Amino acid sequence: MHENLNDQPDIPIDSHPDLQQYPQDAREYYNRGRSRDLGGDREGALADYNCTIQLDPNYAKAYVNRGLLRDRMGDRQGALSDYDRAIELDDRSPISYYDRGNVRYRLEDRQGALSDYSRAIQLDVTHAKAHYNRGLVRSQLNDRQGAQADLQAAAELFRQQDRDWDYQRTLEKIHEL
Repeated sequence: MHENLNDQPDIPIDSHPDLQQYPQDAREYYNRGRSRDLGGDREGALADYNCTIQLDPNYAKAYVNRGLLRDRMGDRQGALSDYDRAIELDDRSPISYYDRGNVRYRLEDRQGALSDYSRAIQLDVTHAKAHYNRGLVRSQLNDRQGAQADLQAAAELFRQQDRDWDYQRTLEKIHEL
């Protein structure tokens, strides 16, 4: 994990050697932002994602991660804006659609969430959580048949992916329908 993040855990984050050597490299700010986010430093992560985007306004992953962070911090509109931009830059990323669907769901935009989960599934038919969440939305929209089909697909995918807890939870939701 640390190798992927270019993080060196024995060095204080503020003296990150890559940033001292390459202070204008968006990727280094992105990596440090991920590291800070994983370490619980939300404000530091947000600052690093902002620097990443300032240095490279076309860095789609930075918008996705900043969107996730903003959502966790309660800034749903900021998160939506970030996902919109990420999708503008890369409309083939199922994660961007899935994450935006989650924010839309929390904002009670069920149709928007349904659309985003559907697009995520279109891009990655094995995205079990997208099937699960779309099933929940369909259930709330009184589409029992669609909800059951999505939840059954999610259960099968969770089973195939050895995600036992998710599999059991999905079976419970199917029985509740």
